[in-house]
Parts: sequence; structure tokens; C-alpha cells
Amino acid sequence: MSDKIKTAVVGASGYTGIELIKILDNHEKAEIKYITSRTYAGKKVKEIYPMTLSLKNNSEITFIDEIKKKDLGSIDIIFLCLPPGKSMQYVSEIIENFKGRIIDLGADFRIKNEKEYEKWYGSMHILKELLPLFTYGLSEIKRDEIKKANYIANPGCYPTSVLLALAPVLKSRNINIESVNIDSKSGISGAGKKLIEDYLFLNMSDNFYAYSAAKHRHIPEMEQEICDMSGRQINICFTPHLLPVNRGIFSTIYLNLKKDSDLVNFENNLHDYYKNFYDGEIFVKFLGEKIPKLKDVVGTNTIQIGFLYDKRTCTLKIFSALDNILKGASGQAVQNMNIMFGFKEDEGLNLNSIYN
Repeated sequence: MSDKIKTAVVGASGYTGIELIKILDNHEKAEIKYITSRTYAGKKVKEIYPMTLSLKNNSEITFIDEIKKKDLGSIDIIFLCLPPGKSMQYVSEIIENFKGRIIDLGADFRIKNEKEYEKWYGSMHILKELLPLFTYGLSEIKRDEIKKANYIANPGCYPTSVLLALAPVLKSRNINIESVNIDSKSGISGAGKKLIEDYLFLNMSDNFYAYSAAKHRHIPEMEQEICDMSGRQINICFTPHLLPVNRGIFSTIYLNLKKDSDLVNFENNLHDYYKNFYDGEIFVKFLGEKIPKLKDVVGTNTIQIGFLYDKRTCTLKIFSALDNILKGASGQAVQNMNIMFGFKEDEGLNLNSIYN
């Protein structure tokens, strides 16, 4: 195993951490060196999560409380699966002793303007000097930057579903968009493992509702990247909802187009434009004028994208579906690791839908 890169997962007992363990266990080029959990320190992963009994190499691996400073030198890359505010605290504690690479699956390094972070997250950013060093890890869009990066801010699940769906239109820069309205729906795993009454089975079963409808924390992240792709500031209207399903995100994006747009050519060429934009991308499936379904993507690292154009209202409706824990979190994190180290991009990620 000496030729394999050594990995560590900090905060490994949550949904994204366990998914990372499962993916890395199946990765031919990676070895799991450490997994941390203050809650389960000293316990084997198979004791806490019976589904990990099927791991090929790591069913006996044990959670530790923390990685000792003397052991940081033996790690090539650390994945951080920590709540807001905790990643920057952890990085501040190891940065002088750790010379490897970092992929943060949390929110602390996604927003490049520390004032915006503080406004939306309600706390001071203690490592603002490191913000420029973290590359926003939207794999298909930022691949060239990711290849050269040492630090990655892994995108949020909602932003991944929205930004990949929007990228071909925004990067064309020849579509006059009047407004952007986003309606997203997530499985309950997107809320994490916190014991909150609203997320208990009896409250979620046969239920459906919006939450954080006016000020969701993913808004500044999406607006930042939309500005980067389009070349102009666009304020979005974003409403997330919770679905009574375990996992998956379905986003519907409404683009109201200005009537002075070249709508005839736009409609005729849009299908080919999306198809060409994502040509050769193994984890993006463009469906054309067809609406994706959660069951086709859950359990995979794939995002499916479709669209319909409503001529009557000059509204382009773009639809996307992905697994919030995989393409929206752990799967994309490993995809980014593969890009960083020059591995095949789908290494460890040949996953099949759990419904097929």
C-alpha cells in the first residue's frame, strides 16, 4: 500500500464522512490513514455503522478523537466534514504542521469575501488570509484550477445542483436574463444528523415544506459563482424545501429572459450548446427536453440536467437532480481529489443508482 496516497477524514461519523469512508475504501489509489469522531472515539466503524461491514479494507478501522501533530506528516490529504466555523478553527490549529492538501466539505472557505461570510453565517472569519488560497471545487467548471490547488472548498449540495445546471447559459454571456428564481427540494439527509424535532420521522413522513425561505446560507455562494461565470452581479431568489425522502436534490431554475433576446436562435441552439458544453463529462448527463428524476441519480456521483422553454412567458426552465451526499458532497470531494492528484476522475466513483 506504500504507493497509495494517505487520507484522513476529520468529522467522519456524519453522513458525508461515512460516505467518504465507503468511497475511499473502494479507491485503488487511496489508503485511509485516520478517521476522527469525538462521539465514537475508540470504536470501530463497523460497530457504529453495520453497513460498513462490507468494506474491503477498512471494516476494522477505528475512530480516534483527533490526529496528533506528530502524525500529520504521514498524511497526503485531509477531508474536513465539520459544521460552519469548525473547519477554519481546525485549519488554524494544523496549518503550521501540515504540508499536505485539504478538501473542506464545510462552508468556511467557499465565500471569498469574509464580510459576506460573517453576514450570512453570523460569526467572524478567523482565517480570512487563507480565503484566496482555497479553490472553489466545482469539478467540471474549475478543473484547471483544481489541478493546481492545495486547498479546495467543496461546493454545497444546493449550489452544485444549481451552478452546473446554469453554467452553459451563464458562460455563453449572450442570453439576456431578467431574473433568476430557484426552487430546490432536498431529502432529509441534507439536514445532517442533528436530533431536531422537525426532522423526526413522524414530522417528515407524508409532509413537505419550505425552510430558510428568505435567507438560506447557500445564496451568497451561488451568487458569487454566478457572477464569476456570467461576468455580472445577479441576485437570485432561492427557496429550498424538505422532501420526505432520504437523499437527493431536485432543483427547478426559472430564467426569465428579456424579450430583446434572440429567442428564436436561442431555443434552436440551446440543446446543442448544453450537449457540447458537457461533452465528455462522465458525471454530467444532459437529457435535453426531458425532466430528470431522483431515482436515476441517488446512489451515484452523477447530475442529470434537462430543460423546457416556455415561449408564452419567455421563461427557460432548467431542471437538475443529484444525490446530495455524493455529487453534492462526498462524491464531488473525491472527484476533486482525483483531479488534484492526476488520477482517473471516476476512480472510486463507479457507483450505481440504488434504485436500478
